[in-house]
Amino acid sequence: MKRSPKPLPIALLALILPSPASIHAQTRRTPTQSSHHQGATMPATPQETVIRRYYEECLNQNHLELIPEIFTPDIVFHAPTGDASGYAGVRQASDRVRALFPDHHFVVEDIVINGDKGAARWSMTATNTAPIAGVPPTGKPITNSAVIFYRFRDGKIAESWLQMDQVGIFRQIGVPLPGAQSAPAAH
Repeated sequence: MKRSPKPLPIALLALILPSPASIHAQTRRTPTQSSHHQGATMPATPQETVIRRYYEECLNQNHLELIPEIFTPDIVFHAPTGDASGYAGVRQASDRVRALFPDHHFVVEDIVINGDKGAARWSMTATNTAPIAGVPPTGKPITNSAVIFYRFRDGKIAESWLQMDQVGIFRQIGVPLPGAQSAPAAH
């Protein structure tokens, strides 16, 4: 007859399992810490710092004079709406975000760095106060999310590829999409 193993005494489990406080301490991050490994914090890499500066200082705080510190002069920015290049292209893309969403706020959710390549996942909250793709402004709050890949050269962003949830924005402002379920009505 096979016997089932005895359960471990609670006191022994307390020694083996981490406490909730220690789990929280392991997963907390500050803007200068990286999320390279789940549950671990590592010092920010120079590339991660550059990415965070772009979103926090350039976009959120509108310090576009920092563009030359963050991007190479020949930056190529690939986006679903078309490519832009050079400092002027980055400035135009940044100005376009501000024009479409004057109250925007970006939060960088994750960053992964591998050599001269990097990737970030961000979210942006804003209010739809300008026409988007010919749709009049609705005044509705929106949340957008995206992933963007980077190539670095000499410590600056030299190229990027943006993929964002444009369909999600259209759904949030009430654009009917063929074959898609309509967005739930706000209460």
